[in-house]
Amino acid sequence: MAAITGTKITKTPTTFSGELKIVVLTAPVASASDAITIAVASHGITSIVGVMGVMTDGMDAGFSDIQVSHTSTAITVESVEADGTDASDFTGTTVEIWVLGY
Repeated sequence: MAAITGTKITKTPTTFSGELKIVVLTAPVASASDAITIAVASHGITSIVGVMGVMTDGMDAGFSDIQVSHTSTAITVESVEADGTDASDFTGTTVEIWVLGY
Protein backbone atom coordinates (compact mmCIF):
# COMPACT_ATOMS: atom_id res chain seq x y z
CA MET A 1 0.00 0.00 0.00
CA ALA A 2 1.37 3.37 -0.96
CA ALA A 3 0.60 6.58 0.89
CA ILE A 4 -0.46 9.34 -1.47
CA THR A 5 -1.63 12.88 -0.84
CA GLY A 6 -4.74 14.19 -2.54
CA THR A 7 -4.56 17.52 -4.32
CA LYS A 8 -7.50 19.81 -3.56
CA ILE A 9 -9.10 20.96 -6.83
CA THR A 10 -11.66 23.34 -5.35
CA LYS A 11 -10.51 26.75 -4.12
CA THR A 12 -12.83 26.65 -1.13
CA PRO A 13 -14.90 23.76 0.21
CA THR A 14 -18.63 23.81 -0.39
CA THR A 15 -20.08 24.37 3.10
CA PHE A 16 -23.54 23.37 4.28
CA SER A 17 -25.32 24.15 7.55
CA GLY A 18 -23.48 22.98 10.66
CA GLU A 19 -20.05 23.29 8.99
CA LEU A 20 -20.58 20.13 6.88
CA LYS A 21 -18.54 20.55 3.70
CA ILE A 22 -17.52 18.80 0.48
CA VAL A 23 -13.90 18.84 -0.65
CA VAL A 24 -12.92 17.39 -4.03
CA LEU A 25 -9.44 15.87 -4.32
CA THR A 26 -7.52 14.31 -7.18
CA ALA A 27 -4.75 11.76 -6.74
CA PRO A 28 -2.64 9.36 -8.79
CA VAL A 29 -2.97 5.65 -8.00
CA ALA A 30 0.21 3.56 -7.73
CA SER A 31 -0.89 0.24 -6.23
CA ALA A 32 -3.96 -1.96 -5.93
CA SER A 33 -4.67 -0.56 -2.45
CA ASP A 34 -3.54 3.05 -1.97
CA ALA A 35 -4.13 5.18 1.11
CA ILE A 36 -4.78 8.91 0.80
CA THR A 37 -4.04 10.98 3.88
CA ILE A 38 -6.20 14.06 4.40
CA ALA A 39 -4.07 16.97 5.62
CA VAL A 40 -6.43 18.70 8.04
CA ALA A 41 -4.86 22.16 7.72
CA SER A 42 -4.85 22.25 3.93
CA HIS A 43 -8.22 20.58 3.29
CA GLY A 44 -10.25 21.85 6.25
CA ILE A 45 -11.64 18.42 7.17
CA THR A 46 -11.28 17.10 10.72
CA SER A 47 -13.87 14.31 10.51
CA ILE A 48 -14.97 12.40 7.39
CA VAL A 49 -18.65 11.50 7.03
CA GLY A 50 -18.42 9.83 3.62
CA VAL A 51 -16.34 9.49 0.45
CA MET A 52 -17.07 8.84 -3.21
CA GLY A 53 -14.48 8.05 -5.87
CA VAL A 54 -14.44 8.32 -9.65
CA MET A 55 -11.73 7.16 -12.07
CA THR A 56 -10.69 10.11 -14.22
CA ASP A 57 -7.75 8.77 -16.24
CA GLY A 58 -5.84 5.58 -17.06
CA MET A 59 -8.78 3.16 -17.31
CA ASP A 60 -7.95 -0.03 -19.20
CA ALA A 61 -8.12 -3.82 -18.73
CA GLY A 62 -5.44 -3.60 -15.99
CA PHE A 63 -7.21 -0.79 -14.09
CA SER A 64 -10.96 -0.89 -14.59
CA ASP A 65 -12.76 -0.19 -11.30
CA ILE A 66 -12.20 1.40 -7.88
CA GLN A 67 -13.75 1.14 -4.44
CA VAL A 68 -13.21 3.96 -1.95
CA SER A 69 -13.56 3.66 1.83
CA HIS A 70 -12.44 5.67 4.85
CA THR A 71 -11.47 5.42 8.51
CA SER A 72 -10.84 8.54 10.57
CA THR A 73 -9.12 10.93 8.13
CA ALA A 74 -7.52 8.22 5.95
CA ILE A 75 -9.06 7.22 2.63
CA THR A 76 -8.30 3.89 0.93
CA VAL A 77 -8.66 3.47 -2.82
CA GLU A 78 -8.82 -0.17 -3.91
CA SER A 79 -8.52 -0.81 -7.63
CA VAL A 80 -9.22 -3.92 -9.71
CA GLU A 81 -8.80 -5.23 -13.24
CA ALA A 82 -11.71 -6.09 -15.54
CA ASP A 83 -11.69 -9.70 -14.25
CA GLY A 84 -11.95 -8.61 -10.59
CA THR A 85 -8.35 -9.32 -9.59
CA ASP A 86 -6.09 -6.63 -8.09
CA ALA A 87 -5.19 -3.92 -10.61
CA SER A 88 -1.78 -4.33 -12.24
CA ASP A 89 -1.37 -1.34 -14.57
CA PHE A 90 -1.21 2.11 -12.98
CA THR A 91 0.22 4.06 -15.93
CA GLY A 92 -1.42 7.49 -15.99
CA THR A 93 -4.11 6.54 -13.48
CA THR A 94 -5.93 9.31 -11.64
CA VAL A 95 -8.95 9.31 -9.34
CA GLU A 96 -11.20 12.09 -8.11
CA ILE A 97 -12.37 11.73 -4.51
CA TRP A 98 -15.33 13.65 -3.08
CA VAL A 99 -14.98 13.96 0.69
CA LEU A 100 -17.96 14.91 2.86
CA GLY A 101 -16.99 15.94 6.37
CA TYR A 102 -16.62 18.52 9.13
